[in-house]
Amino acid sequence: MQVSFIIKGGSKNKKLFNSIIDKIKPLKLFNNYFVNFTEYPGHAISLGKDYANRGVDLIIAMGGDGTLNEVLNGIMNASNNNSVLGHYPIGTANDFSKTMGLDKNLEQFLGILKNNNTITLDVGKVKCQNNGILNERYFLNIADAGLGGFVANKLNNSKKILGGKIAYFKIIITGILLFKKPHVKIDINNISYTGKLMSLAICNGRTFGNGLIISPDAKVNDGMFNITLLGDVTILDYFRNLKNLKKGIKLNHPNIHYYTSEKIILSSNEKCEIEADGEYVGLGETTFEIIPKSLNFLTPKVN
Repeated sequence: MQVSFIIKGGSKNKKLFNSIIDKIKPLKLFNNYFVNFTEYPGHAISLGKDYANRGVDLIIAMGGDGTLNEVLNGIMNASNNNSVLGHYPIGTANDFSKTMGLDKNLEQFLGILKNNNTITLDVGKVKCQNNGILNERYFLNIADAGLGGFVANKLNNSKKILGGKIAYFKIIITGILLFKKPHVKIDINNISYTGKLMSLAICNGRTFGNGLIISPDAKVNDGMFNITLLGDVTILDYFRNLKNLKKGIKLNHPNIHYYTSEKIILSSNEKCEIEADGEYVGLGETTFEIIPKSLNFLTPKVN
């Protein structure tokens, strides 16, 4: 078996990987392995695509949700996308790993490699405009229109000079205070919503925003998105419900709605920004579609 490790760049992660590979080598799980540390935004996409095209059996993303998303996009855009995707979550938020039961525990990671259990996941795809160009992005966890897109754009443009987690929290709070709800039209199945939008969460996974369980019923391989629509919700409503979101309790509010669908179309004459797995995608008319059972994923759970 051939394995590729694609690791979020940085001296801390290089040191961590060296200590991990020293424990993996004696297990003799691989015939051959490749190691790359990312050097710029989007680097993991090109690396993932290259390794998938070369037929590498297992591609492991070591980083947070952003690194995982980039490697996913590399695999999905490859002409040969049969590689299994694995994840060792060492990022800031690691929201998708919470849905999958993954953590930073090294013994768990070694056990996952030994057992080599895989699950076939659904993958989401979002299409919208970015600087006048049609942008397409795959996602495993959650795509968000509205507040999430606004925050992702701010976060991606920040230098994180105070450290990842501090910057993440600061920009979320700033985003909530500065965000202006756009007027949108959203089509879900035969239902049409028109009005102000705080957030439209298109969910394959359950958790986003560093631990907020926005969609407790979401399943990663049922062929459907679970959708949480927060319409004309106030900032006060949002803060009042943070406790429930952290506990995975559905919100009871006249302007909060839950749906399931395979496809969602959003349009707005105002600025409504989109993110997928925390990565900024674009704005304007947007289509979200699910691609059922299209990715093999290394999991601690037995099928």
